[in-house]
Amino acid sequence: MIYPRFDLFFFAYGLPLMVLGAAGRMTRELMRHISRDVEVYGDQLAGVFIVSLIGYVLSVWLGGLIISRLAKSFGSRMDADRAILLCMTAYTPYMIAQPLAAIGTGMDPLAFIGLMYTVFILGKGLGPMLHTPNKHTVGFALIGFFVLFGIAHVSYLLLSGLFIAGFAPSPRTVMSFRLNTRAVFS
Repeated sequence: MIYPRFDLFFFAYGLPLMVLGAAGRMTRELMRHISRDVEVYGDQLAGVFIVSLIGYVLSVWLGGLIISRLAKSFGSRMDADRAILLCMTAYTPYMIAQPLAAIGTGMDPLAFIGLMYTVFILGKGLGPMLHTPNKHTVGFALIGFFVLFGIAHVSYLLLSGLFIAGFAPSPRTVMSFRLNTRAVFS
């Protein structure tokens, strides 16, 4: 079977997909904070976008390398390029679900459905891409899932702690919130 070159696949498919996912995550954060009447500034949104994009790229790259190193334990082929291709391909439903979940605050289950379908695609791709025996596919897919999303989550937390000072509301918003709650609860 012929597989695409990693660098061509990344720039033609993986990077645009991750940009879509990062834009979706940024929009989800915006919608979540708007629904709570919290002011969100453009630099905070840009920070969410950049941190998400870096987290997704790190997740695919480091996740593919780690999955490749774990392959021997599951009787699979150790091929870093194919593992990274598999990670990029498996991320597709989750990345597409990000902007769809941003449509409204009640659409968050779409991101979870995309996440579960990502695990399914990862499991289905292990056999053809890394020649994983059928008896090890489920375990390897679950381990791969935790590796991918562990890296994405930890990198998102670390990078957002460094670059985004949280979504701290402005002092005016805090003051108006305190005044409104005092009026309601007094």
